[in-house]
Amino acid sequence: MAKTITKIEAQKRKGRFNVYVDGQYAFPISEEVFIKYRVFKGMEVDDQLIETLKNADNISKIHSRALNYLAHNLRTEYEVREKLADLTEDTDAIDKVINILADQTLIDDQRYADSYVRTVARERKNGPDWIRRHLKDKRVDANKVETSLDHYYPEQDVIEIGVEVAEKQLKRYKRDSAKMAINKTKELLMRRGFPYGDIEEIMNQTDTDDMEQQDHEVIDKVAEKYFRQYKRLEPYERNQKIKQALYRKGFLMDDISIAMEKLPK
Repeated sequence: MAKTITKIEAQKRKGRFNVYVDGQYAFPISEEVFIKYRVFKGMEVDDQLIETLKNADNISKIHSRALNYLAHNLRTEYEVREKLADLTEDTDAIDKVINILADQTLIDDQRYADSYVRTVARERKNGPDWIRRHLKDKRVDANKVETSLDHYYPEQDVIEIGVEVAEKQLKRYKRDSAKMAINKTKELLMRRGFPYGDIEEIMNQTDTDDMEQQDHEVIDKVAEKYFRQYKRLEPYERNQKIKQALYRKGFLMDDISIAMEKLPK
């Protein structure tokens, strides 16, 4: 049985309207739905059309919330789905909104991956495995990730940036032995997402010429520190403790022997 829209009333919220059918409040709609379905006073509607308008309004509201979420940052499809799932349990509506956003190119995982890879490569601090971990968390398809890496973070850049990171880091380990400084640098490169297979090549291309001289300059100070730490022990036990500590720090045995000769007896 046909019914008639008898009143359309603007809400206080901009772009929202209340629709009255046969003199009774029936449902709200957005301006988007109002225009799309050409709703007007005196329009005849049946139950099926009313349900269609309600569903369209639901989609419109969810779409509007998604637009707000996307307003300031690129997001992956997974992130948008998770956000919308906090707003509604209507998975069909979420699917429809996701399709709308994709058609509007407002969500595009390949574009997101491209943007993230370019940003990380430009910052010159982290390697490709860092990117892979981040984008995996965002549920970006692995093939899209590799496509972005191929285009925006080629292998030669990985080595070049890795060398920059390594050389900068080695300067922070002036109080460590060469072996310890290099091992710490390798560990940092691993944490920063430089592939294990590239780290040896990165270190091969890293300038470590001053590291041997650094050992000679550092070991005496370190040995003196341990001497003060263990000075209350008997001489034999004290010397053994110092040697073991220096060895754990990565100093060579020949350098340890020379340093021990310089300590008080």
